[in-house]
Amino acid sequence: MNPEIVWHTWRRIMREPALQQAVFKAPAADGAGLERFGLDGEARAAALAYGAQAEQAQWFVVNYRYRLANSFLNALETGAPMVLRALLAKGLELRELGEQFLDQHGWKDYGPRVYGYCRDALRFLSEHPATAAPEGLRDLIGLERTGVELLLSLADGGAATAPAPAILARTPWAACYRSEARLSAWMRDKKQLGKGDLAAGVEHYLVYLPDPAQALKFALLPPRALEIYQALQHPIKLAALPGALAALGHAEQTGQDQACLKALTGYRAVHAGWEG
Repeated sequence: MNPEIVWHTWRRIMREPALQQAVFKAPAADGAGLERFGLDGEARAAALAYGAQAEQAQWFVVNYRYRLANSFLNALETGAPMVLRALLAKGLELRELGEQFLDQHGWKDYGPRVYGYCRDALRFLSEHPATAAPEGLRDLIGLERTGVELLLSLADGGAATAPAPAILARTPWAACYRSEARLSAWMRDKKQLGKGDLAAGVEHYLVYLPDPAQALKFALLPPRALEIYQALQHPIKLAALPGALAALGHAEQTGQDQACLKALTGYRAVHAGWEG
């Protein structure tokens, strides 16, 4: 038999419960019924061979699914540790959630692509009924998802380019996230993650990577720092910053501007081709 056909047939058996039932539980000697799964010729012969060794083959299927369900927790632990902590505090069964996620994704094996797994897991969680409460949990999911997407964008080749003198520009090392709940209560005391409703209220966070060797960090942006960051959607000359702020309906200048620019550059969120 063609090894590639055998391999693809085996992967389908591992990932498709209905096909597992047909192969292991009630196989016909001639493979009748496997056609509805699109298996014929060598693919049908491979499925029948696995069915003939059902006990041994099923052990590998169970082991595969167990490993993938565990990898759901590992992906959250790696890319969204605060979300994981909140889900555990809420008393949710992570293995059950992982299996539901994998059912939706055809028991896809992400292999070493842990952050890609985490991004998809967070998208799944953001829409799952179990995360509708407490208030603020979905905002926390959005915050850490922003961080995961930032890391993935950097892995895809996002690179910082130094601006020309007297030019202000955002860098690819940071992203801004708007929360509709006051996540700051959980950020200050992480023991409370997921344990109670958060007050409603808009907060803006800077998600940034201070150094490639360090973990992501989160900073609550004061209003003026947010205004400056918003004004830098496109690189501009330093002298044009007041006009860019005014165009967004903000004050052209305040006494906080230099401190806010210094903070944003310290977070590596903004390149500043200026001195001071």
